[in-house]
Amino acid sequence: MSITTPSVLQSTGTIARLNDFLDKYVLPIPILILTNRVVILLTLSMLVPLVVLANNTVFVLLANSYLNVMSVVVSSTVLLYATLSEVREREAAQRREEIAKAHEEAVDRRAQTDHELIQTIHSHIDEIRVELTEHVNESLDNIEKILIQRLETIQDEDHQHIEEMHKAVLQSAQAHREELADLREMMEVLHKGLTGTAGAPNSDSNIGKAK
Repeated sequence: MSITTPSVLQSTGTIARLNDFLDKYVLPIPILILTNRVVILLTLSMLVPLVVLANNTVFVLLANSYLNVMSVVVSSTVLLYATLSEVREREAAQRREEIAKAHEEAVDRRAQTDHELIQTIHSHIDEIRVELTEHVNESLDNIEKILIQRLETIQDEDHQHIEEMHKAVLQSAQAHREELADLREMMEVLHKGLTGTAGAPNSDSNIGKAK
């Protein structure tokens, strides 16, 4: 298992390379040692001989030095990870703020785009409405002209039919008058013929009487 402890220092150049080297090859070693269960048990078990062999100055000094070193390493490690956690939380918070800001800007841009699109759609709808109105008006005007022309044509045709009917009636009346005149002449001729026929026997009888 490999452990990498990123450095808190945010620098470039030689210090950055040194931090990378320490994070990759040096700092993981004490962390692996301190987190080992055997080392923890051994450190705790050193308290017993430290109490029992309190008169042994060399052992006490060695144990005390070891415990001090372990205490400093543990404290430094805890402080390092606390600092790293704070830095990471700060970076995460900043990242969240940047994401939220980017999202808000994206939402604003999207809203602006939607608004512009809606305005464009309304403009196109208005243009289509105007074009449709103009087309309908032109169609109505054309229909009105066609109807007027048709009515004028019908009126002309009706006028012609009326004139033809009037002429036909006049011709029929003239024909009836001629027929009546012919009938009148025939009646007069017949009347004259009948009158002449009735007067002839009377003249013969008058001649016989004279003889």
